Amino acid sequence: MLFLTFLISVSIASQDLLKKCYLEQFTIGDPEVKIQIYFEDHVIKNHQIEYECLEFIISRGYYKVALSLYENYFLLNHIDITDRIVQFLKNDKYLNQREMQTLFKLAMAKSNQVQVVQPVVQWAQSKNATFINIKFSHRQDAPACLNAKLEVVEIKNDSLLIEAFGIVSHIPFKYRYAIKLYKPIDPATSYEKVESVGTMYVNLTKIEPVLWLRLTEEDYKTPIWWDLKDNFRKDMEEFAQMLEKESERKERNADKQAKKNQKKRDQEKQKQTSQKAQEAKRQLEYEHNQCYKPGKCEIGWYQRQ
Repeated sequence: MLFLTFLISVSIASQDLLKKCYLEQFTIGDPEVKIQIYFEDHVIKNHQIEYECLEFIISRGYYKVALSLYENYFLLNHIDITDRIVQFLKNDKYLNQREMQTLFKLAMAKSNQVQVVQPVVQWAQSKNATFINIKFSHRQDAPACLNAKLEVVEIKNDSLLIEAFGIVSHIPFKYRYAIKLYKPIDPATSYEKVESVGTMYVNLTKIEPVLWLRLTEEDYKTPIWWDLKDNFRKDMEEFAQMLEKESERKERNADKQAKKNQKKRDQEKQKQTSQKAQEAKRQLEYEHNQCYKPGKCEIGWYQRQ
């Protein structure tokens, strides 16, 4: 009788967890991919999920669902369950599963410093605004981080700060883009907008309606977003001419600097040659003077004469 009561209580508790963890509509025969899609499209976006649900999903053998839940809900929302999940996964029963090995490594990596990278950036402009395209990726030819979550957007009069968090190939990344702008902008009328998955767009309203020579106060190159040339043809063509003139100016300055450096090297070489000649002259004079002393002319200037 006691055993039957125990089984009934366990069954009731299991039913409560199924409902609490949004699994009550699924049966044992349902493919795991169906459950994973449901969680990613509906549950993660719209509900709060408690840690015990993650353990419950793992215990039922839905390893892919658990890994997706950990990455896309707990990690992206900075819910720290590292110690609990690491302790739970130390059970060899779960670490034999590939997805659980990945989850375990990811949890251990999250306990250390997350790698910070700068996203891929392009920019374009009109006389009235500056446009910045940001792709949350660590390099130009890599795909965007599909689950990147925007965390910080600070548009100030003279600066821009963008921060996002995402996971690529089960590795957590923090994307950070911080710059001092070339000229002041109006934060009140500037704005940002999330574009396609893993990318965003920033529109900065200029205070002074002029073309900028570069995007940042520092003089380093940010790739030009030439895809916007058709949208602002006249301004972008004028901008291209500015860049060409600036390139020519830098080339002339580089030539001048190269000639200046060569002249400096020639002067240094002449100085060294002169110093060597003076040193040789002093040595000859020293040897000559030694010959006026008795017994000092066995070697030196006198014998060579």
